[in-house]
Amino acid sequence: MHLSKNCSLQFFDFLIRIEIMNKTLDLFSAIPQGNVQILFLDTETTGPDPDTAEVCEVAFLLAEYNGFSFTGKTQIFETLIKPSIPIPPEASAVNHISNKMISNCLPAEDFIEQISNLTQQADYISAHNLPYDYTILKRQYPSLFSRFDKTKHIDTLRLSRHIWQEIPSHALQALRYRFELDLNIKGEAHRALFDTELVQSLLHFSLKQELCDNLQKDWLSLVQLIDTPLEVKIFTFGKYRGNLVEDIVAKDAPYIRWLLKQSWLSEEQPDLYNTILSKTGAKK
Repeated sequence: MHLSKNCSLQFFDFLIRIEIMNKTLDLFSAIPQGNVQILFLDTETTGPDPDTAEVCEVAFLLAEYNGFSFTGKTQIFETLIKPSIPIPPEASAVNHISNKMISNCLPAEDFIEQISNLTQQADYISAHNLPYDYTILKRQYPSLFSRFDKTKHIDTLRLSRHIWQEIPSHALQALRYRFELDLNIKGEAHRALFDTELVQSLLHFSLKQELCDNLQKDWLSLVQLIDTPLEVKIFTFGKYRGNLVEDIVAKDAPYIRWLLKQSWLSEEQPDLYNTILSKTGAKK
């Protein structure tokens, strides 16, 4: 199969990295048990719906940590991927990946072995708005990502909302400019590897904040902090979309009682569910 120049370079670059990895296998096998491997990741996709979108670019950065201290050891894999459906122009406007760019690239299933080499070593996975990427990757690579349950998720979006509750935006690019997270990162924003490195930079910056001081450099404690319910201030769906939650709790008690009885609320909107319980004094 003929590969485009871009895809060919990425493929041979991956082979070179594998060669390096094989030569240093003994070094990695000697890592103390206390060290942790975190797989930072990002996907560029064909659309916003994680239940139907397909990857057109992926990047993975496996990084080693001793406690919360980055040892500097990394393994990286990135590649363009040809999805089974065309990339809509609306998606290309965000990720700057065109159908022409991926026309001669390989499909997602051709990269199972390369990605598996990294996922097998990972203790945790991390991304900004991780549920989006995870839903897609678990669907397209079920054998590789199904083992990463919520206890292995480090979502920097939720973490940033816990740490900086009052800032207007927790979008990755907004945080990038607010905290100058990209000083040592090269490449193009919204491309997979750039955003993957940005997520790692954001996590490092977050771990220096006061909220993380009491975690004793324990990753499981960080995951538990991230999973702690967040207060939801505005409805994002239904007839009260855009309204303050506390206003609706005060003026439409029948609607709130009905909403709490819906089984999907605690599963699909756990933060909103816990916010309403807190404001109404209702029990689970």
